[in-house]
Amino acid sequence: TSLSVFSQENDFQSWHTFSVKKKVIKKTDIIFKSGLRFRENSSILNKIFFDVRLKRKWTKKISLASGYRYVNNWNKEDFLSNNHRFYADLSYRSKLIKRLDYSIRNRWQNQGNLDTYKITLRQKFSLSYNIRKTKLTPQIATEYFLSLDSGFNKLRSTISLSHPINKKLDFSCAYRIEQEFYVNSPETLFIFEAKISYNL
Repeated sequence: TSLSVFSQENDFQSWHTFSVKKKVIKKTDIIFKSGLRFRENSSILNKIFFDVRLKRKWTKKISLASGYRYVNNWNKEDFLSNNHRFYADLSYRSKLIKRLDYSIRNRWQNQGNLDTYKITLRQKFSLSYNIRKTKLTPQIATEYFLSLDSGFNKLRSTISLSHPINKKLDFSCAYRIEQEFYVNSPETLFIFEAKISYNL
C-alpha cells in the first residue's frame, strides 16, 4: 500500500503600482513603473520593483517594447535577494465589435541574479469593453508562463476595471488568481491590485 500527499499553499496578496508615461518621439513612449507587493494576507512586504520600458507603435494594431526591471525579493525566511529582468514584447490589438477590443501580448523575459538566469515565454490574452456613456472599461485576461527549463508552470487569470481620474491620470483595480503547476508545494495566490498611471 502506498500513500501520496499533495501539498498546496494558498495566500492573499495585494499589489500596488504607480507608472509614468512620456512620449519620446512620434509613436514612441518611455514608461517608468514602480511597485510594492505584500504577501501572507497582505501583511508582509514581499517585493519592491523598479521598471523602465521603451514602447513603439509599429502599426495601428502592432506595437513593440523592450524593458528592464530591478527587483528586491524577500522570501519566507525574510532573506533578501536582488533580481534583474530583461524583456521584449510583441503586442497585437484590434476590435472584435464596436467598444469591444481584444489584445495578445507575447513577452520573452530573461530573469535572475548574477549567477543564474531563467528564460520564460509569457503570452497574455485580453478582452476589454468600454461601457457606453461612461468612462469605465472592464477587462478580463488570462496569461500563461512557459519556462524553457521546466515547461508550462504558471497561469494568471484577471478581471479588472479602469477609469480616468482626469486627462492625464488613470486609476484601475483588479482581482487576480495565480496558479502554479508542476512544482513541489504549488501556490495559488488571490491578488488584489491597484494601479495609478500618469501620462506626462
